[in-house]
Amino acid sequence: MKALLVLHSKLIQEKDWVQKLSNKVSTLKRLIGPDSIYAVITSEMKNLIDLFPDLVFIRNDKGTLLYGIYKGLRKLRGNDVLVLNAAEELSNDKLKEFISKRRKNIIYAINSKWKGVALFRLVDLDYLIRTIEGYIGEEVDFLNVIERLKGDYGIEYETL
Repeated sequence: MKALLVLHSKLIQEKDWVQKLSNKVSTLKRLIGPDSIYAVITSEMKNLIDLFPDLVFIRNDKGTLLYGIYKGLRKLRGNDVLVLNAAEELSNDKLKEFISKRRKNIIYAINSKWKGVALFRLVDLDYLIRTIEGYIGEEVDFLNVIERLKGDYGIEYETL
């Protein structure tokens, strides 16, 4: 399993976002391992390369969340992928719950809004990438993309 931290341009406006990111990275290192963490960053975040030398960085040219997910998933084809929106808060217990359910596609959503965590199995990644390509120019909620994935390809997922 690989972990994909998606950072986007809206994240820079928040205060203490680097500290929150540091906490997430340290938690992921303990749960998944340091060699399995990837981060999608925008050009304004190049300073993170020096702060987190053990992460593998992927460039997000457009700076949007959906495009960052798309770029990261394309890079991590061939693995189960845990997708994390770096802007969302997440408890350690919730993260452990996601990691323990590796055999299913799982989305964390509240009130029909994606809350920043999803786990996708290897066999469904190509279909997800193909579905995201249809939304690249738009800024839609990630849960809408997942609903379309279910409608187009019949890929089931569990909501926590």
